[in-house]
Amino acid sequence: MTGFDYSLGLLTILMGLALADICFSFHKLAIRARTIHWDGRVPLTAVLVVFECVRLWFAQWTLRNLSAALTFPVYLGLFVQMIVLVLLATSCLPDDPSDDCDLRAFYEGRRRYFWGLFTAYFAMFFILWLVFGSTSVNGLASADVVDWIRVLGPLVLFPLLIFSRRKWLDYAIPVAFILFYAARYWNATLTGG
Repeated sequence: MTGFDYSLGLLTILMGLALADICFSFHKLAIRARTIHWDGRVPLTAVLVVFECVRLWFAQWTLRNLSAALTFPVYLGLFVQMIVLVLLATSCLPDDPSDDCDLRAFYEGRRRYFWGLFTAYFAMFFILWLVFGSTSVNGLASADVVDWIRVLGPLVLFPLLIFSRRKWLDYAIPVAFILFYAARYWNATLTGG
């Protein structure tokens, strides 16, 4: 077992907690599907958090050869970032929805908290990205303009969702984020140096 393998264990547990919470909460919504007052922004935020979990898990692989990733201060930063991701997962769907749960009211009630957390998450991501040398998605090449956009974009767009009451932005920004990151990572692999 390498140091990287060992360090990934605790982060794996936290990632599992995040995904399990979303699955359990979605299940509770699904069994009440006929009586819930749906708002697509709520399941979209859950899809966004699940996507970010998968993207982050995949991106962790790029840290395997970086000795800085195994230092305590950096690992603590990764741990705190993962805790924030768990908080995002626990806040994107209602835990115990009633039969007449109104997801529009839920979204509006959690808007500032959720997007504030996501902004904090990406601020931490940005700091760690700088620590790791501002690399591309493969962790080897220097960052290009698109890499700077992928890292700084959420720090500009997610705070906008804290205060904006424009429903189209609540859909457009998360969908654009998912599509952008999917395209950026599409050809990345977990193999190689």
